Amino acid sequence: MKTRTLLLLAVGCGLIILIAGSIKVFLIADDTSTSNLAVGGSGQVNGMTVTLDSVRRTATQTLLSVSLIGVDDPYGAESFDLGTIDGHLKPQAPPPSDGQPCAATSKQTVTHCVLAFDTTVVPGVLIYERDDELRWDITG
Repeated sequence: MKTRTLLLLAVGCGLIILIAGSIKVFLIADDTSTSNLAVGGSGQVNGMTVTLDSVRRTATQTLLSVSLIGVDDPYGAESFDLGTIDGHLKPQAPPPSDGQPCAATSKQTVTHCVLAFDTTVVPGVLIYERDDELRWDITG
């Protein structure tokens, strides 16, 4: 192949990448599904309504009180993780004095439970995933 042909192909590929990237930026700019909720905020994903009621920190843990309703699922409340600077953390069982650990959910009854994460790092993002996801900003 001639040098001129290779240069034209390279410029053409670059233009295609530039156009595709520009389209993706516009699509992301209009995407509101990843906006974060505040503490006290509720969201719904796949029939499950989830509310982050409160955040409390101890010397070694971050304790998050949540409420869930809308789907009968024995594992419905096990889809939480906490994104921090250190990475994504899975919840641990809270101390007995701090509340019920999260497990099954119900369509008829609100499930109140406590998520305990072994971190005191601030800030973070609580994520609940059920095919789609909900996010809450955990600051302060």
